[in-house]
Amino acid sequence: MDFTGERIIPEKVETDLLNEHLCRYLFAQMLLDDAVVLDMGSGVGYGSQLLAAKARSVISVDIVEECIRYAVKKYPDENIDYLVADGHSIPLTSQSVDVIVSFELIEHLKDQSPHLLELDRVLKPEGFLVISTPNRIFYTEERKEINPFHTHEFDFQEYVTFLKTTFPCVNVYFQNHIESLFIGNPSLNHGTKTYLQDRRVNLESDSNYFVAICSKKDKYQPQIKNFAFLPTTGNLLREQNRHIDALNSRIQQLDATLLNLQAEYDERTNWSLQLKNQTKELKKIIKNLQSDLKDKTDWTNELAGKMKKTDKTIVKLQSDFEDRTNWANELADQIKEADKTIVNLQSDLKDRTGWANEIAGQMQEADKTIVKLQSDFEDRTNWALRLNNELEDRTNWALRLNNELEECHQRLESIEKSKLYKLAKTLRLIKFD
Repeated sequence: MDFTGERIIPEKVETDLLNEHLCRYLFAQMLLDDAVVLDMGSGVGYGSQLLAAKARSVISVDIVEECIRYAVKKYPDENIDYLVADGHSIPLTSQSVDVIVSFELIEHLKDQSPHLLELDRVLKPEGFLVISTPNRIFYTEERKEINPFHTHEFDFQEYVTFLKTTFPCVNVYFQNHIESLFIGNPSLNHGTKTYLQDRRVNLESDSNYFVAICSKKDKYQPQIKNFAFLPTTGNLLREQNRHIDALNSRIQQLDATLLNLQAEYDERTNWSLQLKNQTKELKKIIKNLQSDLKDKTDWTNELAGKMKKTDKTIVKLQSDFEDRTNWANELADQIKEADKTIVNLQSDLKDRTGWANEIAGQMQEADKTIVKLQSDFEDRTNWALRLNNELEDRTNWALRLNNELEECHQRLESIEKSKLYKLAKTLRLIKFD
């Protein structure tokens, strides 16, 4: 797996950078006796292995599957469970872990507050969170370097305010590189006494990193001493000497390169002088050639002028010949078209004469038909008038019958209403159907 600058790979980074990360994990290791620990943003797993040395179990979580595969193969401890998961949706039940370790992760996230709430969800009420981030003032503003993998960095006050949005109790520890001198013999197991000289510095602005321990209440804050990590690979004097030796070696290489460049420069200077002399000779030759070229050019231009006149005459004659040829061809074509037109007109005259005779015969038949139609129309008109008169007579007769029917109804109603009718009806003198 290659180191891109986003995640630490122990075998592929500078010793000093690796020690910064190991220091934080060793600091957290002191707090984990028999605890269930979530290592959030665990990367390739080297930190989870350190935590597992003291914890009951470690849940190592990272969003990159390649990192988890590497960790499973590299650090296959029995009390480490590796998971691929997003920090905004951790596949753990609520209030299921005692301690959460989250080192150098928060500054990589776009949505930082939801992640903090998700950590609070899986943390037990009496548990605590150990979370670190670089100090923006030192890490970016003073060094004038921008980490392309960071979305938002914090200064001290902003960091504390952010953490307290979720965790009421926040204690911040400061991680710095401090030059130290060591006297002792680790094999004698006499322990280590640390003397920290008081320097008048502003840790909130000068510290390299902030390591915060967050909890719901003060009583859940772990009691921990200040921690100093003295890696054998981090002997500052030795590292400084190595760095000086490397710089001296580089200076020697640059000096040798400079000498080679100087020799090459002298060689090229001599070559340039030779080229300069050759250039002078060439300029003389070019000048003579230019003079000859001018004379030959003038003679060529004179010949070209004469050729142009001859060409114009030839072109004019060719144009006249082509014009007359085209005119003769046009006349011939016009004669052909005229002959075709005469033939077509003669044919049309014959066709139209026959058509006119047909129309004359049709006109005679049409005149006969019109006379017959006029006679039929008069007969039908007289018949229609007779039918109309008969219709009027029948309509008047129907109206008279209707009036008589209404009079009969009125008489019948008058009879039915008369006392004599009612009496006859009562005496059953009238028979009803």
